[in-house]
Parts: sequence; C-alpha cells; structure tokens
Amino acid sequence: MHTGNVFVDLPQGVKSKIDIRSNNKNRDRKRILIENQRVIKKEINRNSLKKNKHGFSSTKIENDQKRYFVRSIVYLSIFIISFLLMLPFLVSIRSSLWEKKAPVQIEDDILYDQYLINGLNTNIVGVKKGKVDNYNLPQFKLIKYKVKRGDSLFGIAQRFNTTIDAIITANRLKNAYYLRINRVLYVPNMPGIFYTIRRGDNLSKIASKYHVSINRIADINDLESSIIRKGEKIFIPNATLSNWERAVALGNIFKAPAIGRLTSRMGFRRDPFTGKIAYHPGIDLANRTGTPIYAAQFGRVIFVGRRGGYGKTVILAHPKGYVTLYGHLSSILVRKGQVVKQGQLIGRMGNTGRSTGPHLHFEIHQNGKLVNPLEMVKIRR
Repeated sequence: MHTGNVFVDLPQGVKSKIDIRSNNKNRDRKRILIENQRVIKKEINRNSLKKNKHGFSSTKIENDQKRYFVRSIVYLSIFIISFLLMLPFLVSIRSSLWEKKAPVQIEDDILYDQYLINGLNTNIVGVKKGKVDNYNLPQFKLIKYKVKRGDSLFGIAQRFNTTIDAIITANRLKNAYYLRINRVLYVPNMPGIFYTIRRGDNLSKIASKYHVSINRIADINDLESSIIRKGEKIFIPNATLSNWERAVALGNIFKAPAIGRLTSRMGFRRDPFTGKIAYHPGIDLANRTGTPIYAAQFGRVIFVGRRGGYGKTVILAHPKGYVTLYGHLSSILVRKGQVVKQGQLIGRMGNTGRSTGPHLHFEIHQNGKLVNPLEMVKIRR
C-alpha cells in the first residue's frame, strides 16, 4: 500500500480484496463506456431516420434527381412529337390567314371588264334600258358547213372569221389540203383549238401554256368548276397548233427530198428485173446522177452505207415515230448519229444497188408501218 512517500506492505487477503474492487470499478467503467457508445449509435440512427423522414438523406436526393431528369426527358420528347404532328396544321392555318389578308389579284380580262361596266350602267338610276349597248360575252358555237367544189381550208376559215387550226382540231383532219366535196365540217365561230385533256393537266397549266386566261376558258366551255378529267375535250380560244401539229394536219409534214420525175408509185407493180408482180414499198423520183438529195424533215441519221438492193442508203429518224429512207445514192454526205435540219443536203442521186437508172427510192415509215409518201409530200417536178 502506498500512502504518501511511505510504502506499507499489506496482508495477502487485504490485497486481493482491494484488487477485486479495483477490477470491478474498471469493469463498471468499461460497461458505462460501451453503454454510452450504444446510446450514441442509437441517437445517430435516430437522427438519420429523422433526416430520411424529412427528405435530407443523400440517397433520397440522388433518387429524386434521377426521377426529375427522366421526367424532363419524357416531357420534352412528348412536346417535340406533339409539335411535329401539329406543324402541318399550323402551317395550313397560317397560310389561310395569309390568303385572307393578301390583296386579291384579278386577271386582266377585257371581256369581263366591259361586261361589268355595262352591267353597272344598266343598273344606274336614270339610265333607261335599251339606251346602252349590252356587251355580251361571245358564245361558242360549232357551225355545220358542207364542202363545195373550189373550197379550201383557208377560204372556209376566212369566211367564218376563224382559223385553220380551229377547223383542223374540230374535225380531226389529217390531210387538210385534200377536202372531199360534200363532206360536212364543223366550223368554230372563233379562233382557237380543241384540246384533249391529258393525265396531270389542270386549267391553270393549260391557260399558262397557251397564254389564255382561266376565266376565258371556263366561260367558253361553260365550266361550272375547275375540275377536268382525262379524255375530255375543251376549246381554248385564240390558241394555235405547233408547227409540227399543223404540218401533220395539212399533210405537209415532209418536204420533197429531191426534184425529179415520178416514175413509180407505192403499191403493187411489175418488177423491172423479173417481170413478176411485186410490192413496191415507196416512190421513185428519176433525175440525173448527182442531183441533190435533201432531208424531208429534221431528224437524226440512224443508218448510212450499203443496204442490199437499195445500194448506198441513208435512213433518218424523226419525231412521232416517223422514219424516212433514201436509196440508190451515188454519194452520202452525212454520218451516223448526225442531226440534220429539214431541207439539209444529205447525199446525191445515183444508180447503186438494184436499179435500172439514176433515181431516188424514197420511203416513209411510222411506228414500223409503211406510209404512202404521196399522202405526206408534195412532189416537185
């Protein structure tokens, strides 16, 4: 035992009791420390539970942030899709509002202007009816006319104050130069052409092509709406045929390929070599060797060279499926693939191939079928 600076030896029994007491005190202290630690842990757990209840835990915040981000993406996607779906509708609404606010543009039409002016004049107080000349829109009519001896297409057109194009399209003439006596023609009472509606046509497109107002076309044809159907025929006032269409109708689509004497026509004849009856697929024009040969119509050269009994030959391809053949030439002045104009020199007359003398053998084909050249060409002699 230690007291102050004096050390006293205690009995063995007393020492053991003191040690036991000190050990018990140490155990009590440890127990108290352990209990305190448990209490602290419980308080920490309670605090954490309280924080979780009030939404302050880090895990809760992270989960909320993730949910907010996902919801934002979903809402944004829905908005974008809705906007894209509504865009055409919004554009149509905007265009309709623009059309309502846009100034009205009226086509210049002298007939309509005069018609409206006279209509107003007749309704003015103090103006008596009959004092003002009523201006009526021209009414379209087809007049029947029987062809007489001495008539020509041009003469008939002048008599009825119309055009040859109007008569050609009204009667679908293919060779207007040759009018049969007593044939009945339908003559329009105004210039213009008949037009057959094709796939994809509309009044605006047709009016723009022929430089005619839509109002005029609608009035002349008594159209109640702008709807037109494929195959229908309408009359287009003041319109004209193209040069090619007019040439086809007048039977003047091809010019004479050479100057010469007509020695053989198309059809059956006696073959000059065999003496037997055989079919002649074209016409023969005889003249001196070296006589110029011209392209009957503009086109492209598809063959040059020798071709069996035709001898030296040139073949041209033209629009609308037409093909012309020039045979028995002495010389060829064009090459394959070359584009030639109507009346352009393409060769010279000769006596090559199966021939009895200098001449031109001339053929016309359309879509693979023979056409009589005398119905398409005026022969110059």
